[in-house]
Amino acid sequence: MTSKSASISTGSARPNIATGNSATVEVSDLNRPIPHSVEYEDTYDIGTCYDDEIEKDWERGYQDLKTMPYLAHVKRLSQSWKTLRHLADFMQVGTTPLQWRYLKGNAKEREERRTRTNVTYIEYNPPEKPPPIPIKTADELKATLASYIEDPAAVPALRLFIVEDLSRDVIELLGTRFDVDPLFFREQIEDNVWHNVRDPWAIAPTLTASTKQRSWFRLRNMRLRYHSTGTSYQNGRQEVNKWNIIRRPDNDNNHWAHKDEVHRDPITKEILKDDKGNLIGKAVVSIMRTRTTIWIGRDKRCGNGTVGIVLVDPTMGSGRPLWHDRTNWLPTTSMSEGAPPLAHSDVSWYNDIVRMTAAFPWYEAEFGHEIGPQALVYPTLYTICAEWLIVCDYVKTRVSQIEWEVELPEVFREKEETDLRSKSELIADSLKRLHTWRRHVPVFRDMITEALQQALPAAARLTSSSAAAEAKAFDDIRPDFDRILVNINELQDRIDRLTAIVTSEINIEDTKQSIEDNHNLARLTWLATIFIPLSFVSAFFSMNESVSALKYTYGWFFLTAIPFTGICLAIAQLAGGGAWGRKTMSKEIHEKGSSLYSKFRFK
Repeated sequence: MTSKSASISTGSARPNIATGNSATVEVSDLNRPIPHSVEYEDTYDIGTCYDDEIEKDWERGYQDLKTMPYLAHVKRLSQSWKTLRHLADFMQVGTTPLQWRYLKGNAKEREERRTRTNVTYIEYNPPEKPPPIPIKTADELKATLASYIEDPAAVPALRLFIVEDLSRDVIELLGTRFDVDPLFFREQIEDNVWHNVRDPWAIAPTLTASTKQRSWFRLRNMRLRYHSTGTSYQNGRQEVNKWNIIRRPDNDNNHWAHKDEVHRDPITKEILKDDKGNLIGKAVVSIMRTRTTIWIGRDKRCGNGTVGIVLVDPTMGSGRPLWHDRTNWLPTTSMSEGAPPLAHSDVSWYNDIVRMTAAFPWYEAEFGHEIGPQALVYPTLYTICAEWLIVCDYVKTRVSQIEWEVELPEVFREKEETDLRSKSELIADSLKRLHTWRRHVPVFRDMITEALQQALPAAARLTSSSAAAEAKAFDDIRPDFDRILVNINELQDRIDRLTAIVTSEINIEDTKQSIEDNHNLARLTWLATIFIPLSFVSAFFSMNESVSALKYTYGWFFLTAIPFTGICLAIAQLAGGGAWGRKTMSKEIHEKGSSLYSKFRFK
């Protein structure tokens, strides 16, 4: 009997198996449907993009905006830049307005979300190595910004703020201090590949000419996370639901039963299921769209020094980085040099970027080098590029596994005694998993193309002091992005070819099954043909009620039935089968050309 008492927890990814036949897992105290998921249901209870004049519930506490000048600025701009309305709503709610249904009666959580702060401040003062300064509260951030004092005799400092997640107070403080373009913050709070026609958070495509006038750019990429159980994956989704920005980790639905991890009930030996019958014992690799937005401008209040702001996504605690995480691109140190500055990758995307930024430039042995604005961008570019290489390798792995399954479906079927699927059903399952990458890979290509055509040129423009320097900026990282684009294009071609092959295999298997069914039907037809004349003769002679004449009845029965049956069989042979039928079909195939059916031997 299958276990039925497993539920979702926020703790360990591995289920805690209780005594008996059930798997017991702790229940989360915050099990809310994720926005844009099926469970969330109506996403338009907050209004649509056509509800211009409707006052929102969350606006009632923001009539006086004297203490929030940046929010007031955003609301004024939203009259002309309609997409900024969603940023104003985000700041007033403290997170996406889609969470308002849960926050409306929860003042404590609303306040926590609005004031949430996780910022690292780095100030470059060569030749000293810049120490990263963590800022955990809005008051600390406010005090740090207020501490900047202009010194006419000093060289303006190069400053960087790395921000994890977003909140009302962080947007207000940074936006007010540096007069940041509100579209910069607006770009980070949502990540959608497409929009429905009523979505109030929809963003219209931007002209390329317009992006060249901006002081910011975005980089989009995918992040992978390995979960040993379905429970760990569900915990991760609930954790992401607590972020202020909206992200959604999706199950890639590419579990490979031949090698991937499976947890079973210790008594029944069946794969663990929750109380709804969903499999939670199978390992899951989650895939999540991520974006990093970078602003580079001037501190007009403090000597016009260069300032950078990097907005990065948080990292879910459930699960682990796939394989050994991103490659360490630092050169290995010699025995005399000791341990490298970065021994291993951190479990946090934010911490990785902070540490790599603090260690830049990585290939210099001495610290007496020049630090320029490119130091604000390079670490993030390298980290994102390395993550893309992991994604490409992972997709290549899954596509190769599907190719194996198509070639040897009986070898790579589910390792379950109850798996009695036919070969065509096994191949159809492979096609279903292949559709995941047919949907995702074109999105990957758009992300990399955008990085090459918009992000890298914008980074070069914003960090270069001359046209000559701009032309050569980021030349060392561009070939890696080009290589990723080539890999993605090759994967796309491979997936398209494999889709055609898998579809043909399914058609061939279905045709084989149809031929087999036709043979079985033909046998039944022959049996019916044999018994029809026998039944007719039996019924004819049964009209004789004289028992004494039965001996003559038997004789006349066989004397009449056998020739009659032979005549019927001969007529059936000439009408639908036999040598004559095969010759006729062979002649048709020869005249009309070979087809899928000609691959099979007619029996």
